[in-house]
Amino acid sequence: MARIPEETIERIRNTADIYDVVAQYVDLKKRGRNYFGLCPFHSEKTPSFSVAPDKQIYHCFGCGSGGNVFSFIVEHEKVSFVEAVQQLGEKYGIRVQYEAGSGSTEFFSSLYQAHHVAAELYHNTLYSDRGKAALQYLHDRGLNDDVLKMYQVGFAPDSWDTLSDKVKPLDMKIDVYEKSGLFVKTEHGWRDRFRSRIMFPIYHPSGKVIAFGGRIFNSDDPAKYLNSPETPLYRKSEVFYGLHKTRDSIRKFGTAVLVEGYTDFLQLVQLGVPNVVALSGTALADKHAAQIRKFASKVYLAYDGDDAGINATLRAGYVLLQAGVEPLIIAVPPNQDPDNWVRDEGIGPFQEAMGAGIPLLSFHLEKKEARNLSGTDRSQLVQDILGEVARISDGIIRDDILKSLAQKLEVDEVEIIRLFKQKSRRKGRSTPSSNKTALNKSMFTSAVQKAQLEIIRALAFHFDDIFPAVKSALDFELFDEPILKKLGGLLIKEKTGVELSAVIDHFDDRQEKELVSEILFDEVHTDDPVQIIQECLATLKGRLIKDQIKTARLKMRELESLGQDTEAIILEVAELQKQLQDLTVSLDRE
Repeated sequence: MARIPEETIERIRNTADIYDVVAQYVDLKKRGRNYFGLCPFHSEKTPSFSVAPDKQIYHCFGCGSGGNVFSFIVEHEKVSFVEAVQQLGEKYGIRVQYEAGSGSTEFFSSLYQAHHVAAELYHNTLYSDRGKAALQYLHDRGLNDDVLKMYQVGFAPDSWDTLSDKVKPLDMKIDVYEKSGLFVKTEHGWRDRFRSRIMFPIYHPSGKVIAFGGRIFNSDDPAKYLNSPETPLYRKSEVFYGLHKTRDSIRKFGTAVLVEGYTDFLQLVQLGVPNVVALSGTALADKHAAQIRKFASKVYLAYDGDDAGINATLRAGYVLLQAGVEPLIIAVPPNQDPDNWVRDEGIGPFQEAMGAGIPLLSFHLEKKEARNLSGTDRSQLVQDILGEVARISDGIIRDDILKSLAQKLEVDEVEIIRLFKQKSRRKGRSTPSSNKTALNKSMFTSAVQKAQLEIIRALAFHFDDIFPAVKSALDFELFDEPILKKLGGLLIKEKTGVELSAVIDHFDDRQEKELVSEILFDEVHTDDPVQIIQECLATLKGRLIKDQIKTARLKMRELESLGQDTEAIILEVAELQKQLQDLTVSLDRE
């Protein structure tokens, strides 16, 4: 049967923004971290419908409706899941093709696992004898261990088989080797793509490694940087380096600082710029701009100060402007990059230049020395700018630029508008597309049910902190609530980087989706989540032992009624009671 590949669904999920989609139908107002509005699925006077952009899910506290971006379209538009995917694909410019038998969950799981193993291997190598020289080089560049470890910077040694040997126990299929971007096929088999390079893992916003940027180190390879090719996980035009860590700060400030290089990014992060992102081996694309618009209304461009950097700044600036994001330029000194600049002069001058951010049009006219151009060259510059302005769909932004252009060039505004209309008619304007009673967690009333729920919430919101400490003790066979048991298994399966909105798609029933979204939406933090899990597991184990005691006593009565020996059963009950007592004592001590 034909279906939409998982790759396409994941691309659309990663590109679509729950706030952007819901805001087309609901007037949302920010309250704390989330947005609230009147629920579109039931009648109400007080807003109880909430959208959590950081989790990419929604939930109504009134009627219980909830889910992710696909669930919203399914419920609001009354369409199937496939139709919702198609509709969102059209909105975000992603072509949806149908095929049979490809793009399985197992395939993507193997791809993620291969990248996870690679990142750990490269990072551990950097801090081993094989990576000493590379680590010293990074230290000499002013990068400290805190930032190197935070972003899992690594080193790929000069070897053809370091990674390929490491992944052999994973028993990966051929298509994973072919499509991961981590290996190359030779006459000797699959060999490592990255060798003698400092490795910068590139992350999906959920925290999973999906690609790498490799910088040359002690090699005569002419390519300074070697980046992962495009794969089912990684499309350069849609991914920012570092966004998985800095997204919350960008959303908090409503602004982002965009740089071109990995080391530019790392230097700024360690010097206290929390809202920075970097490109990953490509120019800023429309989809980059659409993604950053989810979090920021203003972007500061800090590109290299040479001619190539200036031209790249102009291209990026107009891409942002056309997406409805205000670009401001940080004037990096000539022939410097942000990395060198802040290393040489500290963060102060950078912050001053950021405070004096230059509007794109002013920067463009200054760098092209518009006032000193001949009439012909000046006319051509105006035509170039108008060509970019013609692609801006927001009429207010467009009119402001035209007015500003006339003022700065001391040209009659009427003439600028005439030229613009002429340009628009000739080129045509490319305008982006604008864009039964519910289950709920209050049904879990018993101590055993509440214990299962608390374990799930601890895993969802404290996973990285608790999983190493509790993984050996976790046993979902102790769960008797099917939904919670399934949800716990999914959270563990996604342990290299939980994407909460994706978990919802594993539940087909609408009411189950709503219950899962309610559980994941209600984020509650605790000072000691490990202890919470231990206590909850003890509750579940205690329930299991009590059930075993009850069963044994029933069997004992049955044997007594038949006149048979009950000594073995008596000993079994005694042992179970001892286990229960030991469990209670152990819990009291914690």
